[in-house]
Amino acid sequence: MKHLLLTAGAALALTACATGPSAYGPSDGRSMGFENTQIEKDRFRIAYTGRSEAEARDYALLRAAEIALAEGYTHFKVLGGNTSDNGGAAPVSSRIGIGIGSGGYGWGRRGRGTHSNVNLGIGIHDVARALEGSKVTESIEVVLKRSGSEDPSVYNAKSVSESIRPAVFAE
Repeated sequence: MKHLLLTAGAALALTACATGPSAYGPSDGRSMGFENTQIEKDRFRIAYTGRSEAEARDYALLRAAEIALAEGYTHFKVLGGNTSDNGGAAPVSSRIGIGIGSGGYGWGRRGRGTHSNVNLGIGIHDVARALEGSKVTESIEVVLKRSGSEDPSVYNAKSVSESIRPAVFAE
């Protein structure tokens, strides 16, 4: 029983590791981060995968601002976008195996009797999912602009880059 409690506690501790902000930076294709595609000279599709909808949305806007400034533009307009939940699966699957076994008779100082063991197995895949946590991807399409307007879908790139600061920077 003691081992069962220790294993459950370790699984919960691993899950707690996955709740902080994700590092801001390019995606490696498997985990958190941004990906962008240039559609036209002044038009981009940007996707950011983060731990929450708010984080993914903010970092997609931050990436759009970075692109606008790097390309010599001052503003960008969001043409459209969508949010997709990439799996908020439980950190440990429902396929946990519990084995109970008993030993045979033994002779010696301890005398005769049976011995029992209880084991709990958690797969490597379950631990990896617990460490990774849930993922949300925000995809937006933007067009870069040289000036602002009263349109609420037009953002000032410098203002966005100064106000949305990632908690952790990727190297």
